[in-house]
This record gives sequence, structure tokens and C-alpha cells, in this order.
Amino acid sequence: MRDLYDNINVLQVLAPQTATSAKTSAAIDLQGYNSALVTFAVGAPGDTLSSSVYWTLSLQESTDGVTYTPVMANSAPDVNNTVSIALTANGQGNQAYKLGYIGSARYLKALATPTGTMTNGTPISMVALRGTAGYSPVS
Repeated sequence: MRDLYDNINVLQVLAPQTATSAKTSAAIDLQGYNSALVTFAVGAPGDTLSSSVYWTLSLQESTDGVTYTPVMANSAPDVNNTVSIALTANGQGNQAYKLGYIGSARYLKALATPTGTMTNGTPISMVALRGTAGYSPVS
């Protein structure tokens, strides 16, 4: 099938919430899938973002679902090998961001990590898309 609907599986891995501290998604089990993409929906920052007060969006991988390590550039599918995104300006709010994964680990987690003091918080949610399934259509 060529349609996207039958070729991806969508999981909400972090419910929408206003965050002032680090947020880690639920584990994303990639068994039966060969690629993944995590979208981070970021609302308007409640604090002024800058080079000293900012959010970092990133992925971690694990072979056993217990010990997680940062995703390395060779596991990122885009041409720039993007493994993290820094949100350092208020203009970066009210947007969606994506990080892809084509590594070999079975488990994946997404992280939103603040640097500096976040008093009012920033709305954040995370959704994972699992793709390149071993069997289609995906339910």
C-alpha cells in the first residue's frame, strides 16, 4: 500500500502539559519497525528564552529498555544528522519539531530538557511515529 495511513503507527508518548522541568516520553518500542520519528509540539514559552534559558529536544536509545544513551548522528536519517534541537528564542514557540531515528536499538525515548530557570513553563507534548514496518498494513 502506498498510503501513509497504513504504513505508520502513531503513539502519544507525552501528553500535553506546561513544563518547567525536564520531560521524558514513555518508552517507544520499535520491535517490528525499522524507523521512527518523534514530533515535539511546543507552545508559547512562558519564560523568555535566550542563550542561557532554553529547551533542548533530543532522543535516547536503548537495546534493553533499561539503560538509555543519547542517539548518535549516524542514527539520524536527515542530511544534517540532527540529534537535538535547541529552542533559544521565544519565536521558536508555537511550532512543531521533529527528530528522526533509523538506528538499530529496540527502544527509544524523547526528552525535553531545560537549561536555566523555567518559572512559568512551556507547553510541550510528544508524538511518536513508527514506520518501515516489517508487515503492512500497520494497525
